[in-house]
Amino acid sequence: MKNTFPESPDRTAEMHRPDVSVENTLRSSEAFAAPNRKDYIQTQKASHGRKIFGVFPGHYPRELLWAFDILPVEIWDPPIETSRADAHLQSYICPVAKRGLELILDSRARGLDGVLFPHLCDTLQNLASLTAHYLQPDLPVYFFYTPKSTCPAPSWKYYIQQTRGLAERLAERFGPLDPAQWAARSAQALELDRALEALYALRAGGRLVCSNAAFYSFIRQAEYLHPDDFLPRIERFRAVCEGKATGGKRVLLSGILPNPPETLEALDDLGVRVADDDLLDAGRRIPAHAPRSADPWERAAERFFALPPCSTGSSPLKARLERLAAMVRSASAGGVIFWTVKFCEPEAFDLPELRSGLKRLGIPSLVIESALDEGLTGQTATRLEAFLEMLP
Repeated sequence: MKNTFPESPDRTAEMHRPDVSVENTLRSSEAFAAPNRKDYIQTQKASHGRKIFGVFPGHYPRELLWAFDILPVEIWDPPIETSRADAHLQSYICPVAKRGLELILDSRARGLDGVLFPHLCDTLQNLASLTAHYLQPDLPVYFFYTPKSTCPAPSWKYYIQQTRGLAERLAERFGPLDPAQWAARSAQALELDRALEALYALRAGGRLVCSNAAFYSFIRQAEYLHPDDFLPRIERFRAVCEGKATGGKRVLLSGILPNPPETLEALDDLGVRVADDDLLDAGRRIPAHAPRSADPWERAAERFFALPPCSTGSSPLKARLERLAAMVRSASAGGVIFWTVKFCEPEAFDLPELRSGLKRLGIPSLVIESALDEGLTGQTATRLEAFLEMLP
């Protein structure tokens, strides 16, 4: 396989806060190091014989792909300049969708065995139709529609139908689903959820010693690492970084994804700790509780409906507000930074009410809107510093 994805720059930051010892910094380098995405994908395909799927942002049963021996590689913010995608999309389309389409149109995506579009939002649903029916790339395109209704019984049934339907479509190309593999990968997905939940609990409790930049560089490895590789890394990361974190103001992040990374580095330089997050590609993907069912199909549905309230899932604003307030209290955060992607309509619709609700509760908030990989502008840096000065 050749040039599946553009080579990502190494964004792992050195831990440089005063409460991090030099010894701990040196020992942490191995735990934080992210495998080069392109090299990792090539190894998975060549050495392990796995198929590779590009997966657009959203909620999907990744354990089902693992059971088919497919490695999902999520497409959030590939470091690629858009040119051909601009001919098919309006200028005001969110950059996540635009970059994703650019990658599909690029020759570097030809080594993929398929592309999966979860129904995250209207933009990505329309992009899925555009890609499959008009652009017709030289690779299979799959869809996964998550329920948007809040009625539990029909939504539950619909989710299981969608999961079974995806399994049938995958089986047509890759052979029948192995029940033993399906059960094993389903259990592994829960193991991964609990490992990440424990890591987040340590951080919220002030018992994780690492920089903000390093934490998210590590967490984002879940976007492309196979669970057989990522689970041991989580244990190593925890072993290296567990300790008493002292000093610094604490904030909570909410939004889509931590990009540009310079914002995290700015928080590190200012001595500010991200105590918890409500980011769609990070904390918002960890279910609130473990499924109880032993059946993998039921378990997949349980896992989905245990996810935190989200702007992309028609969740009631009241539920989002209550969760944000509870997270602020439990993590002893001074305020909330809404870190949004430009032209992200689902988040933009929720923001005014969320900010008003937090204000009524006496919780200050700041909105930072940015394109991807644009760096930290002087204006944004000034607004960020002014906001942080207000916090206790």
